[in-house]
Amino acid sequence: MLTACGGTTTGNSAGAAEVFDTVEVSGGSDEEAPTVEFESPLDITDVAAKTVAEGEGDEVQAGQQIRYQLVSLNAEDGEVLGDTYSQGEPQVLPVDDMLKEQDSELYEVLVGTKVGAQVAYTRPSPEPAEGQTAAPQQLIVLKVISAEQPPPEPEVLSPEDVNKLDDEGQLPTFTFGENGAPEVTIPENEPSDDLVVKVLEEGTGEVVGETDSITANYTGWTYSDGEKFDSSYDRGEPATFPLNQVITGWTKGLAGQKVGSKVLLVIPEPWAYPNASQGQPSGTLVFYVEIVSKEAAQ
Repeated sequence: MLTACGGTTTGNSAGAAEVFDTVEVSGGSDEEAPTVEFESPLDITDVAAKTVAEGEGDEVQAGQQIRYQLVSLNAEDGEVLGDTYSQGEPQVLPVDDMLKEQDSELYEVLVGTKVGAQVAYTRPSPEPAEGQTAAPQQLIVLKVISAEQPPPEPEVLSPEDVNKLDDEGQLPTFTFGENGAPEVTIPENEPSDDLVVKVLEEGTGEVVGETDSITANYTGWTYSDGEKFDSSYDRGEPATFPLNQVITGWTKGLAGQKVGSKVLLVIPEPWAYPNASQGQPSGTLVFYVEIVSKEAAQ
């Protein structure tokens, strides 16, 4: 809902913002969803965004990223459909040129809106496919929790720096069970802000290209607590996927490696799941990857 085509804007309202004339927001906090009331049903005919409750913090600047919480309601009867407050940490949204291009109404309302504001947003639900039930029209109310400059883009750590971390005992290490499945030991130091790629065993096969599909055995853990969140070893078979359609840390870390290689990846959050949704791991991630085979892009 937060990345879609845009339209005309004016100040802190944009698009068909008159649809929000009866929307009132009260209560709530940064951790608890507010009460949202309106005369239902809302007549949603076009994309719209509007600041419906003013904040008291600094103004959001173009190029910053906001952290936000939201609650989604059925625009026809006011029923709460879901929220992010119950999921813990706020979500992140860059107020950048991509948002400006994809959803100009929301972009224009956010720029200049103060931290703490509640922003209403909606767009008509898409027509359902044949045989499917139409999704309800939604009203989203988004609270701006904070606004800050985005962190610098990670880089790929140089081999020399990777070796230095390894020599100092600052990289994860692995042990292996009878079936070859890895177990990880996470060091106590903070992880690098950049992508760590360490070839544990170099393969003898073809070099993997960024657009190739690879088949790989892997296990992933969160760096903060060493908790395993995914493993092809547990499923009993390797996984296959296009290398340019996975998280950035995999694309940048495995392109250029040889088939048969076993690789340690320590992936900073911006190149992992920077906007982790429910069920996705957050923070820096650790992967053990064994490249089984590849298929060149057509």
